[in-house]
Amino acid sequence: MNLPEISENLIEQLNQGNTKAFDKIYHTYYLYLCAIAVYYVHDKRVAGEIVNDVFVAFWQNRHHITYPALPYLRRAIQNASISYLRSSYFNEKQMTEQMEEIWTFLENHILSSDNPLQALEHSEMNTIIMKKVEELPARCRAIFKASLYEGKTYSEIAEEHNINVSTVRVQMKIALTKLRESLDTPYMIAILMFL
Repeated sequence: MNLPEISENLIEQLNQGNTKAFDKIYHTYYLYLCAIAVYYVHDKRVAGEIVNDVFVAFWQNRHHITYPALPYLRRAIQNASISYLRSSYFNEKQMTEQMEEIWTFLENHILSSDNPLQALEHSEMNTIIMKKVEELPARCRAIFKASLYEGKTYSEIAEEHNINVSTVRVQMKIALTKLRESLDTPYMIAILMFL
C-alpha cells in the first residue's frame, strides 16, 4: 500500500504543537492504521477506537515524535491491539498454560511484522484453514471444531465427548501443532483470533 509522504517539516510543525500538521498526519494515516487494527481485532468499531486512542497519545507525545512517524504509529497500533486482545480474552475466558503459549506466539508475530496487511491479500484464507482442519484426525477435528467454531469450553467438550478435560487439552495441542506445521503464520493468526 503506497501512502502519501509525510515530510520531515510537517513533523517539526507537529513538534511545535501545530494542530494543522496533526490533522494532516491523522487524515493521511487514519484508514491505513484502521486496516492494521482490523487485521488484529476483527472489529471495525474497536479498530477505530484503537486508532483514535493512539492518535490521542500521539498528540500528547508530539514533542518527542521524530521523522518518519509511520513506524511509531504502526507499532503503537500493534501494541494497542495486543492490549485489547489480551484484556478482552481475559474478561471472557480463563487462561490456560496452552493458551498462554498461543498468545506468546501471536504477540511475537504481531511485534515482528513489518507489513501486517500483507495477509489481507489472501482472499481464500478461510477455505485453506477449513481444508487443513478437515485433514485432522476425526476425534481431534471434532474437539478442535467444538472449541474454535462453537466456542465451547474444555469442560463442555469433555462432558459432550465423555472424556476428561486433560484429554481435550491434549487433542487441542495436537490440532494446533499439526496446523502450525502445515499453515503459514497469517493463517495461524486467523485461527488464534477465534480461540
